[in-house]
Amino acid sequence: MKRVSIFIIVLLLSASTLSGCLRSYSFFYDYDELMQNLVRAEIIYMEEKVYFFERHWYVDIEDTHYEIRKELTYDEIDRLIRALSNVRFRYTILWVPASVSNSFYMQGYGIKLYYESNDYASRPFIILGQTGDYRYGLWRLAQVRAGRRVTEEDWYALISEFYLTD
Repeated sequence: MKRVSIFIIVLLLSASTLSGCLRSYSFFYDYDELMQNLVRAEIIYMEEKVYFFERHWYVDIEDTHYEIRKELTYDEIDRLIRALSNVRFRYTILWVPASVSNSFYMQGYGIKLYYESNDYASRPFIILGQTGDYRYGLWRLAQVRAGRRVTEEDWYALISEFYLTD
């Protein structure tokens, strides 16, 4: 009887691990949260893959990893954040051991948001891309927060409204 019980438990654990144990969620950025202390926004472009999250940790993104394509006006920033707050991002929680980790990268167009801070050294900013977001100065953040994804159609519709149509 013990062997049968152990076999069933091992079988259930193996089946759940092999099936991926995935759970997908939707996420929308909050307009008020993104606008609080926001001082500047830019449309940026990353030619190469820029890895920003590996092995449960953010990897620093330097100014040399991307080029600024457009600095937005105050009215454009307000419209951008309103539009961004209506875009559905998805993320997946993997129910696997903590030693397993994904690496996330950005490529192509992104949005860089700068925030006011009294501490010059922290230079707070967020880079939002189609495949995730990078937050400067955070040492560790849950993987699911970094790996938010949006469809290519939704992302390029958003970017084209503020950059590609000029």
